[in-house]
Amino acid sequence: MSDRKQEKEAQDKAGSLKGIGDGALDLRKYTNQIWLAGLGAFARAEEEGSKLFDTLVDVGKDLESKTRDISETRVEEIKERVRSRTGETMDKMEKAFDERLNKALSKLGIPNKREVEALQKRVQELTAALEELTPEEKEKAKSKGKK
Repeated sequence: MSDRKQEKEAQDKAGSLKGIGDGALDLRKYTNQIWLAGLGAFARAEEEGSKLFDTLVDVGKDLESKTRDISETRVEEIKERVRSRTGETMDKMEKAFDERLNKALSKLGIPNKREVEALQKRVQELTAALEELTPEEKEKAKSKGKK
């Protein structure tokens, strides 16, 4: 029985060594599969990453053009508001300047634009009335002016 027992123990040891060898083979197999999976993931990421990068660039271009259009429109609106307010301010300043200038000229006895225009209109009316006078009426008017 001892031979049989020894034989059995030898077979058990061989089987266990075989199991250890199979385990090492399994470990190498899994390690290799993990390595190949990593390489595959890297290749896929590189391939799809390039596509993703290109897609992101396109999306960025679209967004930039949209925001540029919106911002340019907004800037133009603000410019118009500033121009109108500036124009209003300039108009107010011109009006105030004109009023002060007219007051100063009136204090000095210099007629303003309206007064000069009224005088011009009156001179034109009188000139037209003189031209309508007959030669006899002109003589009468001259003789009255000499007295």
